[in-house]
Amino acid sequence: MLKKLFFKTKKAVTLVEILLAVVLMAGAFLPIMGLMTSSIKVTEQDENTQRAVMLCQEKLNAVLQMPFDKFSVNSKPIVSGTYNNNEIVASFGAQIIDGVTYTSSLLVEQYNVSFNVPTCDFTRKGDSRYKNDPSQWGFNVIQCDASDKVKRYTVTVNWQDKGKDNQKFYTLSSLKADIREK
Repeated sequence: MLKKLFFKTKKAVTLVEILLAVVLMAGAFLPIMGLMTSSIKVTEQDENTQRAVMLCQEKLNAVLQMPFDKFSVNSKPIVSGTYNNNEIVASFGAQIIDGVTYTSSLLVEQYNVSFNVPTCDFTRKGDSRYKNDPSQWGFNVIQCDASDKVKRYTVTVNWQDKGKDNQKFYTLSSLKADIREK
């Protein structure tokens, strides 16, 4: 009989058991929520980097479309720029995307290039009798200097992630040559 008074069969959950279950679940979910928060921040930083890469590529493509000998700092979309002896430094200005300010700049500089071109004289100095005899062909090497024909275009995009103190940047470079027969 004593057993029946103290150890009745339970058919309901007590308030203490509910509170204990809530505390255990909260203890398990808090670290998971912390991981999700830091994951969201990393994702935002990756999105900012991806935007910078796309902006950099977009600006570089726009500049490469300009004629080789017609490049001007005053043409759109360049806002300001300076000329030095062999280089042009220009700014595309600032762009704000999703609360992040991206500034783009361009550096155009002469790129010194020289190369050797092997040539073959199939007629051995104009004598057509030897054009079918490879042992009689003459080979020459012509040295070409194309320093005034090649430019390096470098676009740099700078930005700062929200809540961060350090400045980030992304840079793309490309060579463009103006090699035409005159």
